[in-house]
Amino acid sequence: MYYNSTNQELEKVDRKAQKVRDLMTQASPAQVTNLWRQLDISAIYHDWGLEGQVVLPDELKGAFNNRPVTDANSLPLYTALRAHRKAIELSREIAQKKQLAFTVDLFREFHALYATDPESAKNGRYRKEIPLHRSYFHEIAQPNKIASSMRKLISWLNDPEEALSLHPINWVTKFHFRFMRIFPFVETSGKIARTIFNMVLIRQGYLPAIIHATERQRYYEAIRQSQEDLAVLTTESALASLDAAEKFLLRAEMAS
Repeated sequence: MYYNSTNQELEKVDRKAQKVRDLMTQASPAQVTNLWRQLDISAIYHDWGLEGQVVLPDELKGAFNNRPVTDANSLPLYTALRAHRKAIELSREIAQKKQLAFTVDLFREFHALYATDPESAKNGRYRKEIPLHRSYFHEIAQPNKIASSMRKLISWLNDPEEALSLHPINWVTKFHFRFMRIFPFVETSGKIARTIFNMVLIRQGYLPAIIHATERQRYYEAIRQSQEDLAVLTTESALASLDAAEKFLLRAEMAS
C-alpha cells in the first residue's frame, strides 16, 4: 500500500515523469546527453554535500574536464569525484539491463568505487565495529548482524511481489531506509544507498531523485525517525529533479 501522506504527490510525480519522457523522446541525442551530464554533476555535488563534504564548482569542472591532473594536491579529490561519476554511469548501465539481480557483489562493486581506502575497496568487508565518529547518528546494526541483515534485504530486493506492491518511489525509499539501518560500510553506505536508490528509479522510467545538500539535516532526521518522513523527502526530490529537467529540455527545444 502506498503511504497515504504522499498519494497525491506520487500521482504528480508520475504525470511529470511522463511529460519529461515525452520531451526526452522529442529532444536530440546531444540534448539528452547534456541533460544526463547536468544531472550527474548535480547528483555528485549534492551527494557530497549530504556527506558533509563541500565541493566547489571549479573543483567539479577541474575533475571532469578530461585533462591530466597537474596539481598533486587536487589529485585525491579529483580521483574520488571521477570514481563517483563512474559509479553513476555504472548504475545507469545496470538500470538498462533486461534482468536486474541484487547481490552482495553488486553492493561491494559500488563500495569499491566509493571507498578512499585501497584496502577497504579491495576486500569489501563489512564493518567490524560501531564507528564512534560518523556523519549519521541513527541507530545502526551491530556488526555481527550485518551479514544476515544484508541477506534478508537482498532477498526482499529480489522479490517481484514486493516490487509490484509499492509505487517505485516508496519501494526505493523502503530499501534506502532499511539499508541505512544496516549501514554495512563505514565510509560508503550513504553514497551506495542513494546510487542504488536512483538506479532503480531510472530503471522504472524516472529521473534520479537528487536530495539537495540544503536538506541534509532533514535527510538525517528522516533516516533517524521514520520511513514515512523519508518518503516525503524522496517524493519532493523526485519532483524537483523532474521540474528542472522539464525546464532544461524546453529551453533546449526553444534554442534549437
